[in-house]
Amino acid sequence: MVRRPRQARRSTLTPTSRPPRQRRRQQRMNRYGAQAQRHWQTYLPNRYAALIADGTDLNSFFSTLGDQATHQIEDLTRQLAGPDPAGEGYLDKLGRLNEARMAAEEQVLPELILIDPETNETSPAATQTPAAEPRTDQDDWIPMVEDPTDPRWQEIAEQEAAMNDDSEPPARS
Repeated sequence: MVRRPRQARRSTLTPTSRPPRQRRRQQRMNRYGAQAQRHWQTYLPNRYAALIADGTDLNSFFSTLGDQATHQIEDLTRQLAGPDPAGEGYLDKLGRLNEARMAAEEQVLPELILIDPETNETSPAATQTPAAEPRTDQDDWIPMVEDPTDPRWQEIAEQEAAMNDDSEPPARS
């Protein structure tokens, strides 16, 4: 039995039916760009509508905005993290870098991505009343203090001692 070589399959696309290179290489939006687009659509509808009315390519606009936020966050993260201390372990470094990234995001995102809703904006979120506002009255604040004279304190201390296999729970003062 003689085998004949297979012919390569030809594409059904002809040179004229292929999409232009520009369309195939559209900018991909990072998470900050997508977050900005959702936020602007929901909380800044007038600004979002103005972008549409101006004929702005939304994908390109929010991709660029997301890239700008990424670069600012990366730069600020490097500054906040600082140099590696001598003898720093892996988990310590990971914690330090994560803390620096979160602090950088906390500073950059409100400036570029999560812009405060404008007062003249009308959106469902802007018209809702806040569920609960933080209380500023210091007279109502009661600090949580560990009180060994409280009967529940001894009960909890005994339970913790049993779980930790301690010989005796702490005594009441």
